Amino acid sequence: MGKYSITNPVIYGVGAVNSLGEEISELGCKKVMVVTDEGVSKAGILDKIKKILKASNIEYIVYDKIIEDPPDYIVNEGGQLAKDEQIDGIIAVGGGSSMDAAKGINVLFNNELPVSKYYGNPFYNKGLPLVMVVTTAGTGSENTSIGVITDTENNNKNSVIATQTLAILDPELTLTVPREYTMATGMDVFSHAVEALTAKETNPHSDVLAIAAIKKIVKSLLVCVEDGNDLDARSDLLIASNFAGIAFNDALVHLGHSIAHSIGAKFHVVHGVACALAEPEVMKYASKFESDRVKIVGEAMGLKFSGGETDEEIGEKVASRIREFSKKVGVKSIEELGIKKGELVGIANMVINDVTIGFAPEPITEKEAEKILANIFDNYK
Repeated sequence: MGKYSITNPVIYGVGAVNSLGEEISELGCKKVMVVTDEGVSKAGILDKIKKILKASNIEYIVYDKIIEDPPDYIVNEGGQLAKDEQIDGIIAVGGGSSMDAAKGINVLFNNELPVSKYYGNPFYNKGLPLVMVVTTAGTGSENTSIGVITDTENNNKNSVIATQTLAILDPELTLTVPREYTMATGMDVFSHAVEALTAKETNPHSDVLAIAAIKKIVKSLLVCVEDGNDLDARSDLLIASNFAGIAFNDALVHLGHSIAHSIGAKFHVVHGVACALAEPEVMKYASKFESDRVKIVGEAMGLKFSGGETDEEIGEKVASRIREFSKKVGVKSIEELGIKKGELVGIANMVINDVTIGFAPEPITEKEAEKILANIFDNYK
């Protein structure tokens, strides 16, 4: 038995950000906190947001201290600032980190600090209207019910359960995303889609969105990496990110993210890159249990199947296609990232203890995790 839903409405299209002032006003907000990072400010996007808010006579404060994989202390600081300033709404402007931090800040607004009290805990006083203005095609956090936060006390990633009121997707805001970040966030989207298709609890809604996302990524990611100003390709990626986010919000991600979370925590590899490196071997693993679904991943990537392939052959064929695609868009190998094989294999225990492992098609042992990690090193050069 599965389930599917959509957490919040989405406004999409070129120029969609210009509706922000009207939407905030309709939500009854008169003083908002803009949660963002320095990169958004440097790109000129923050100035645009300020101008829109001023034109609608909405008072605002800016909290621009968000960094990648937002740590708990940043969220706690933002939560206290929101309380002190007595805001009545929050606008996240940025990628997944800003959106996740904004979710954590919103959890804290009507509740006691610190944010660690609410990891995995849906029982708290609800917060304020929260609007996501997306500037990268990556996490899909604008439509998920999870805000990922770095737990600095335990040196791992944890999360709050929180949703938003509205998402605004304007592809023009993504034109300034640098090449490397475009690649990494695009591969993160890809991993959301392929894992949503192969997770333990799939559903038809997630399936349709995940397949559409994969097709758009395969069509447009390389274009965006080579020409960041291609608005049509940027539009494809932004929708792919949103579709994949909605897809995995219900079907959930699994082993690929367990591996990526562990690689990120141990070696500080960018999340999307770690996901890209994991997925070929994850699809080989998944094909042992649900080769028909792995075949769907391959077909969405443009592969043809005769119908006579074994489960193992399907897994290897799809894995090869993913490796080929990853190389084209510029994903470096584990060795190129300066990580030794023994070091990578050594995180197997972290992998099997990551929270997302529970959504994999079948459980894996530490020895099986070691083999998968070794294959990630050996098979992608």
